[in-house]
Parts: sequence; structure tokens; C-alpha cells
Amino acid sequence: MTLRQQKLFSAISVAISVFGSLQALAYILNLNQLAIFVHLSFWVYLYLIVKMSLLYDLHFKNPGAFARAKILHENIAHWFVRSWKIGFSAFWDRLSHVRKWEHFRQVQNYLVLPGLIFWSTVSLLYLNFGRIFLQQIFIWLSSLALIVNYWYLKEVFQRKRDAVDNDIFAALSTVKLYAAFVCFSSALALTKQFCLPPKYLYASVFCFTSLLVYQALFQHNKIRLKTMIDGLWVALFMGVVSFWVNGFWGHNYFTAGAFLLVCYNFVWGVYHHHLDKTLSFKVFWELFLLTVLFGVMLVSVTNFRGEIINAC
Repeated sequence: MTLRQQKLFSAISVAISVFGSLQALAYILNLNQLAIFVHLSFWVYLYLIVKMSLLYDLHFKNPGAFARAKILHENIAHWFVRSWKIGFSAFWDRLSHVRKWEHFRQVQNYLVLPGLIFWSTVSLLYLNFGRIFLQQIFIWLSSLALIVNYWYLKEVFQRKRDAVDNDIFAALSTVKLYAAFVCFSSALALTKQFCLPPKYLYASVFCFTSLLVYQALFQHNKIRLKTMIDGLWVALFMGVVSFWVNGFWGHNYFTAGAFLLVCYNFVWGVYHHHLDKTLSFKVFWELFLLTVLFGVMLVSVTNFRGEIINAC
């Protein structure tokens, strides 16, 4: 089996697991089995992360670990001691790439988006209890986003380049924007649904933005102390925007999440061009005008008088 075929079959396996798991969670939730839904969500997430990590691992293992271990310990006389040392040595050799910091950094970074998308989708499924059509929309979109993320994650690892290529950047940027939308929407909805103090919303938006910026900086191979501090300023800006959104927006948390996404896309776009030294007056105003255009469109279709829970 070629490397391309292995990648295709592993992607199909992940697709079946993701889509089937989300469908099962929605079905259990709509049966009003909330406790099972919550517990199963944690186990499904653990399963998906382990599965994606193991499938990543298959393409980076150092083959022949068992054969090398047998040669290394062939002079040990006692069969039990020899077998134990061969097994342990082969296992340790098999994980040699995992123990390298550069590989661990790649894995943990590219598992950020799947985690954000999965838990935001679970939250939106819960918030739309009994609304089958809306649940199915998020199941399909999130499944597609997770599969695209997995596919191009494999491409990043296989090409083994410091900075990602344009096709990978475009695909992962699209996934990142979707992740930002579902994260911001679910944070707003949960805050209003349960009448939580606004500080939890600001903290959530700040944390989500920090993770998204970190993931994007890693893609561009620009993880530095200065860029990380700049990323925190971007996250702080989004926290301030969420303060305004929480105070003035109505019950439609989808348009509110989309508005936060538009703001995030603007500030990240400006910072991204600044990092690449391509930021100019023309580029800034293009980004700004597009942000204003989409922002006005979202504001024009939003009912600012409606509240999700009047008792709050």
C-alpha cells in the first residue's frame, strides 16, 4: 500500500469516526439523556484525539525496531530476561520520534483546532436540543472541518517544511475561521443561556483567540516571545469587542459569533501582513472596508431588542 493510499484510508477512518460519533451524541441528547451525553462526549473526544495521534504516528515511526532489539539483546542467555529486554527496547525505539521535541510541538499544535471544533460543536448541539435540522448542519460542517484539518495536517508532516505551503495555508485558514465562529458563538450562547457573569465570556474569547493566534503563528514558523506577546494583545482586543457584543447584542448568538469572527479576521489579517512585511496603506484599508461591510450586514439582520433570557 502506497503512502497516498494509507493517507486516504486513514482519512476515511477518521471521517467515519467523527461523523458517526457526532450523530450518536446528537441522538443521545435528543433522547434527553444529558448525563450520558456529557460523559460520552469526553470519551469520544479522547478516542478521536488518540486515533488521530496514532494515525499521525504511523508515518513517522522508525521501522525495524523489533529486529534491532533482537540483535541488541541476542547474547542474553535467559529467555525471560532476553524477551523482556527485547520487548522494552523495541517499544522505546518505536517511540523515538515521539520523544523528539520538534515532533511533539507539531502534534500538540495541530490538535488545537480539532479540540476547539469538537467541544464547540458539542456545546451547540446541546444548546439546540431537539432542533434536528440545525444540529445536522453543525454535525456536517464540523465533520468536514475536522477531516480537512486532518488531511492537511498529514500533508504538513509529510512535506516536512518549516513554513506551510499556500494550499495548506488556505485550507487550514478556512478551518480556523470556522473554528473561531463556533467557538465565539458557543461561548456567547452558553453565557446567556445560563446567565453566567460576563467575565466568563471575556475570558473564553480571550483564551480562544490566544489559541487560534498561537496555532496560526506556528503555521508561519513565527513563534517568538515578541509574537506571542503580540498575540496576547490581539486576544485582549477580542475580549474588549466581546464586552461590547455582550452588552448590546440580542438573542441571535450566530450573528454575534460571526461579528466576532469578522473582527478577529481583521485584526489577525493586519497582524499577519505586518509579520510578512506586506502591510501597506492599501492593504489596511481593504481589510478595514471588508470588515465594515460584513459587520454592517450582520448588524442589519440582527434584532437588538431580543434577549435570550430576560430573567438575566
